Amino acid sequence: MTREEIRNKIFEHFKGQIEWAKKNPNQAQQFQMGQILSLFPNTQNVPHWELMKVHSVAREIVQELINAGYVYPGTAQDQNSDLPWLTVTQYGMEAFLAEDWLPYDPEGYVRAFKAKVPTIDDITLAYIGEAVAGYNRRHLLSATITLGVASENLMLLLIEAYTDWIPDATRQASFQKKVADRFISIQYKEFKKEFLNDVKSLPKEFQSDWETYLDGVFNFVRLNRNDAGHPTGRQFDAKVVYANLQVFAEYAQFIFGLIKHSNSS
Repeated sequence: MTREEIRNKIFEHFKGQIEWAKKNPNQAQQFQMGQILSLFPNTQNVPHWELMKVHSVAREIVQELINAGYVYPGTAQDQNSDLPWLTVTQYGMEAFLAEDWLPYDPEGYVRAFKAKVPTIDDITLAYIGEAVAGYNRRHLLSATITLGVASENLMLLLIEAYTDWIPDATRQASFQKKVADRFISIQYKEFKKEFLNDVKSLPKEFQSDWETYLDGVFNFVRLNRNDAGHPTGRQFDAKVVYANLQVFAEYAQFIFGLIKHSNSS
């Protein structure tokens, strides 16, 4: 079995435990590690060493879930305060029942992101991975900052491609001078002013959505990053960070679509 298959079976088991607990509120919500390992029974023609390898990966995944705060070792009762007992946390209940699991699964999130945006660059992808990992551990300030860096890198790539696309040499030189060595907020402001001259020449899907993704998502992520990166004392809502992670793949897909259009025109 692959690690993904093992992880999926474990996730489904935890989800089932939560659903059972909701239907039986008077029953203790607890289980043992042995229940996890029993999801992967010994079958004919499977070498013992291979089964042990599966069980080892299963234990690693459970430990990752403990580290991320989805479950804790032991139960509420003092006499069962450690392994092999396990209990799902309140955060875990929220996560396992979420319709979109991916923001809670760093490996799956990055894999799905690359499938949606095959041309994604390594720098952006590295920061996205850090952002989703930070969110998983409820490091919301870190997640917000790293997602903001990923967004900034996307915008810089777009501005670079757009600069190369500008057909008029004088206009191109003027634009380059305006954005050279400037803060990202200034670069975006100058890009938007110049970009408005060309919006009507773009394919319809870019004409209708650019304000949503550029003015909307880019600016929202940038402002959140600024708040997180300075001692403002602002407390970030996990639901806001979650929503940003959900929309980020579509945002990146839109930007790389614009980049592709600029490079091919």
